[in-house]
Amino acid sequence: MPGLEPIRPQLKLEVLNPDELASIKAATLHVLEQVGIHVPSERALRVFAERGAQVDRESQIVRLPPGLVMDAMNLAPRSYQLCGRAAGTELALDGTASYFCTDGCGVYALDFETGQQRASCKDDVAKMARVSDYLSSIAFYWPMVSAQDHAWTAPLHELDASFNNTVKHVQTETVMGEKAARYAVRMAEVIAGDAADMRARPPLSSLICTIAPLGQDRQGIEAGMVFAEAGIPVGFMSMPNMGLTAPVATGGALAAASAEVVSAMVLMQLVAPGAPTFYSIVASVMDPHSANYINAIAEKYLCHVAGVQIAHDWGVPVLGGAFGAQNLEAATWQHGRDSVYNSLMVPLAGADIVVGLGLLRASTLLVPEQIIFDDEIYHTCRILARGIDTSDDGLALDVIAEVGPRGHYLAQRNTRQHLRSWWFPELSHPQRPMHESAPPDIRRRARAKLDKILREHQTQPLDDAATAELQAILEAAERELDA
Repeated sequence: MPGLEPIRPQLKLEVLNPDELASIKAATLHVLEQVGIHVPSERALRVFAERGAQVDRESQIVRLPPGLVMDAMNLAPRSYQLCGRAAGTELALDGTASYFCTDGCGVYALDFETGQQRASCKDDVAKMARVSDYLSSIAFYWPMVSAQDHAWTAPLHELDASFNNTVKHVQTETVMGEKAARYAVRMAEVIAGDAADMRARPPLSSLICTIAPLGQDRQGIEAGMVFAEAGIPVGFMSMPNMGLTAPVATGGALAAASAEVVSAMVLMQLVAPGAPTFYSIVASVMDPHSANYINAIAEKYLCHVAGVQIAHDWGVPVLGGAFGAQNLEAATWQHGRDSVYNSLMVPLAGADIVVGLGLLRASTLLVPEQIIFDDEIYHTCRILARGIDTSDDGLALDVIAEVGPRGHYLAQRNTRQHLRSWWFPELSHPQRPMHESAPPDIRRRARAKLDKILREHQTQPLDDAATAELQAILEAAERELDA
């Protein structure tokens, strides 16, 4: 497995000043106290009521006093680790690096052999986990598509395919409901060794989406409570569509989205004080002509950066959104334009973790070679974010003096050492002798690299006992959930 290469930004991007952050927090607290959140879970309503929230059981609306919100959010840790099942896969969510992962959870794939579009399956999850295991841009893995060949237990089969094909941390966005979450916890315990090791070094985390506007998903928050009690990090993502499920004004969209996320995080702290949680806002805009979803627009990019700042103002880690291009084809001008902004802006804002490489058509379609394009964009952004080295080594005054006027630097050891450490884009600058004909088109080159990874890269396997235990858990879940 190549070493992980996170983005460690030396540059800083902010779109909100301290007064603006304070205004959004005040607006969030106002929404939580005066408007409320729809919470369709009896257990969650009971927890909120017992801790002093105003709960209308008939409407399932919960209103949270500011003191309760602040006290609960103060319990959430600012930093913790996500871990894989091998040394060197630890991800410290402490604000010093941005760790990227794949996108998910698409429902279509271009078949690896025929190139024809079809429903996604477990084997697609496994193949892309193996590719992600190889790529240094991928720090952790989201199952990229759904295992639609496995009915109600598909999310657990996605975890099985992931754990068997990457040693990196796995984050699920599809395990929903109390029962499924308990099976997922058992699978994570198998990977970690036992419940105590899982809590100390969690190989699994969960992302759960809220329901805009101002709602929670019953299955989602009930899974979240199970994960929080087990010590598995759980985050909440609001996906406001400005003009449709959120105000078209960006400030109002951020306040409403933040109220959704914060209310869920408060619930996690009420059921498991100190539970590791994270915050996420991934916005979009309604097309005023058709009411369609617009994924690539300036307001979205600003909201994503603002979401990172808002999370850190609350003192919690944050998952930012990047890539997820809306175009239908790989290697297009639109893909290059739409992917670059967030993939650079979000880590410059300081996002701890970031999704998601590898999908097209607004995160619904797996084009296998797409992840190779996104990997190249990622590494370009990684180098841009680290800025200019002005240390003694970076200024190289001794080398300048040695070469002197009208010399050249080709023979210098310093040149050779630095060039060996540089990353060069293989897709846009393929290596070939000057006399050779033009290389294959860029999409064919990307596919050739992906095929080579699948052909040659072997993931460190699970031991036989762990494999057997995962299979037993899946069989038990199928008997209960698919019945």
